[in-house]
Amino acid sequence: MLKHAEPVQGAPAAERRGAAARFIAGAGAWGLVGANLLVAALYAGLGAAAGVFFARFGLFPSPIWLPAAVATVACLVGGFRLVPGLFLGALAVNHLLLSAPLATAALIGVTNSLGPLAGAVLTRALRPPTGLFTRLRGVFGFLAGSVVLHAAITSGGGTLALVFAGGLPPDAAYAVATGWLLSDAGGVFFAAPALMLWLGAERTPASPGTVAGPADGLVLAATAALAALVFALPPAEARLVQPEAVFLLTIPITWVTLRISLRAAYTLLTLVSVVATIGTLAGLGPFQPEVVANPLRAVGMMIVLMATNALALMALLSERREAEAWLAGSNTRLVAEVAARTAELCHRAETDDLTGIGNRGHFLRRLDAAFAEARRDGAALALLVLDLDHFRPLNDTRGHAAGDAALCDVARICTAQLEGWSAILGRLGGEVFAIALPGAGPTEAAALAEGLRAAIARHSFRFENDQVPARLTVSLGVTALLPGDAAVFLAKARGRNRVELRLVSGVPQEMRASNLSR
Repeated sequence: MLKHAEPVQGAPAAERRGAAARFIAGAGAWGLVGANLLVAALYAGLGAAAGVFFARFGLFPSPIWLPAAVATVACLVGGFRLVPGLFLGALAVNHLLLSAPLATAALIGVTNSLGPLAGAVLTRALRPPTGLFTRLRGVFGFLAGSVVLHAAITSGGGTLALVFAGGLPPDAAYAVATGWLLSDAGGVFFAAPALMLWLGAERTPASPGTVAGPADGLVLAATAALAALVFALPPAEARLVQPEAVFLLTIPITWVTLRISLRAAYTLLTLVSVVATIGTLAGLGPFQPEVVANPLRAVGMMIVLMATNALALMALLSERREAEAWLAGSNTRLVAEVAARTAELCHRAETDDLTGIGNRGHFLRRLDAAFAEARRDGAALALLVLDLDHFRPLNDTRGHAAGDAALCDVARICTAQLEGWSAILGRLGGEVFAIALPGAGPTEAAALAEGLRAAIARHSFRFENDQVPARLTVSLGVTALLPGDAAVFLAKARGRNRVELRLVSGVPQEMRASNLSR
């Protein structure tokens, strides 16, 4: 009787499949020929091994038809490009090794190619962008497509081919089809995920987030050794181990999944599966014919249970880690956005909307702090107050837009003149500006004020649609040590366009910050 081969999957985006997929996608004609011959050889070689070693258990008792794993990986990686190799491998196994007529073997080869291909298409359709084994959706896609649909098509098509060929009685078709299905599904579980992970064809799920230590490596090694020991027991001693107890190996495999990685866990699972299969085939271990109806079927159920548990567990962990990473990123972005918004609001609250320099409240707060520091340290402090001369007539004759433009020009002139100074510049309101100079004495402040006066006096204030530029002057008052603007009133009273210096030893009532803030 015959066995079957596995299909290939069409791949949507080669760049999402790892280096192997990209190589196949970009391979030339001879490269594809070589890849198909390699797939055919692997399929036929593993099929021959299964046919030899599992023959004494009947046609479809094997839980590990290993060619199914080759077909699954070939389809997930290469898509339809590797279908010819699968067909050749299945044809060779069924015709040359399992003695099926050529036509029957060809029909089985077709279904063994279409099954994995259809399964791979479904798996890819359900595959999340982050990777096949990183979410439950991906694991479900793998189970639904590469395991169930794949095995259903190959087993159903192969069984029909046998019935139509006349070599299989119709009343035996159901038993053969179900045995065939379980055999293919077991083979996929046995090696396909491990091959996908080791080949880099699928993104490896994120590491558990814990650093694997010596104890974790010890668990891995001890589990492999224990499995080897259990399935090497002669029948007499093996009776001391209940078959159900073997399923407890799921616990250390779960530990390895959680503590090390899915790749390490699946490597261990594959090792346990190989040991269990070889031991059972040799008549060793707890799965004895007198205890279980079909020893290899029991091995297959063990593989399915352990594999499903490892894949589902890692998918759940990966989803949780991705959710935590997304939440952490969202929190970081939110904190940054709040900080940026807070900084923007603070800047707007402290900035004069028109000129872009500090507004009245900001200036007075900075001035209070500078004054307190100067008093505490016995340092110098000077204050300049600027009042544009005849500003209201400018607004009346040329419009408020011209007045606003003039105020902006004055702010820019002040900023340029203050380059290199440790200064606090602000607009107190209207056409009045103020500059605090921590560390500056009256002589330095007066010289700066004279420079500001001259710069504003020679500046041509140009406004939109005006043919003739305007000329403006400014009256400045300089107060040493303490804030105040009495000197600016004196400058205006004495003819404007001048600088008056005032030295004070106390803060006049009318010059206090509380009054300036009004």
